[in-house]
Amino acid sequence: MDYAKDILNRLIDMYERRGAFHQDASTLRAIRLEIKKVYPAYVDRYDHDEYKNINVAIEKLSAQNLVISEQNNAGKYEKVQLNVFMVEESYRLLKRIGIPEQCEKVQHVLEKYENTESLLVQNVNRKWTELIADYKKLPYDLKYDSKKIDDVLRVLIAITKLDKETYIRNFSTALFKDSKKFQNEYRSTIESILFDYTDEVLEKDKILEFYNLYENPTYVLIKGDVAIHFETSVIDVSEMPDGIALSNASLEKIKSIIVNADKVITVENLTTYHDADEDNSIHVYLGGYHNHSKQMLLEKIYSDNHSKAYFHMGDLDVYGFLILENLKEKTGIPFRPLMMDARTLERFYKAGMYKELTTTDKKMILEKKDTKLAVYAEVLQFMLDNNCKVEQESIKAVELME
Repeated sequence: MDYAKDILNRLIDMYERRGAFHQDASTLRAIRLEIKKVYPAYVDRYDHDEYKNINVAIEKLSAQNLVISEQNNAGKYEKVQLNVFMVEESYRLLKRIGIPEQCEKVQHVLEKYENTESLLVQNVNRKWTELIADYKKLPYDLKYDSKKIDDVLRVLIAITKLDKETYIRNFSTALFKDSKKFQNEYRSTIESILFDYTDEVLEKDKILEFYNLYENPTYVLIKGDVAIHFETSVIDVSEMPDGIALSNASLEKIKSIIVNADKVITVENLTTYHDADEDNSIHVYLGGYHNHSKQMLLEKIYSDNHSKAYFHMGDLDVYGFLILENLKEKTGIPFRPLMMDARTLERFYKAGMYKELTTTDKKMILEKKDTKLAVYAEVLQFMLDNNCKVEQESIKAVELME
């Protein structure tokens, strides 16, 4: 180990943590390193070589006037103090860049994106600019890494511009000319930022899909008495017991959709979709929050079948109701909840088919139940009173037990 560099790096780390770089050096409290705590080998009577190497390193730094130190009567150095009046020389020796210089580079990066059209990136940029102005490290382990911050902001802008289903590897290649770079280096950071700055309440592992970024192609599943008309052909879905899966490309080719049943039911969970057997209904599998493709299909169904009754069947948790409200808001379709009432929840609860609420669940319910989700106050209050939530897959399980 190069003890001289290690000692100096540790002292500079302490100097930066205290924010000493923007304070008057003459007023600073001493920045000291207690040698025996950092290097136990220094006081090991059987390790004379390390004792000698550490002494030589301290004497070298003292001779360069970078640290201040004194030996005790036994010839040992108990503490080493940073000479704050020579700190620039320490940075040069270590080939480190000071915090103010790093912040200045980050500030230049942030200025590049301050006029972006993306509201999300504007909000991110504004917060990070405030932090950098106070010499504070940026979150998400970005710290003062101007290159990575530049890449992250560029990725965020590109994601918020996506208006159709895009595959992660293609997206990565377009941005970095490397199909795996986004996944390996940026995905986790981007998911966390989007999760924190997106107004909709989403699960983090689904956040990229909300912005039309996918691992693989997705499909919309539909079953029931419905006919899908294309330019030169018609698919009668009623002849397929499990329905049909339509890709995005297929959705764009649809000319009309004729629902012969009385009800259109959207379903949040795949198992529930396959289990669903409601009479005189068609079922559409959404898989959580709908995306552009699913919205396009639902709007086409509604446009061609205004007179039908529209329902949504989702999880009996706060997110299930947020998904329902998002669905109504984005499509303009008057969906009503199906089997998402307090009576259904109580049935699951009494059967022991439920999970306890997390701290986040409780916080979200309290935050939303009197505002955005006020219409569902009864069932949300039951959740709070009984510390329970239920996934829709429990329906068949309860029926099997009864």
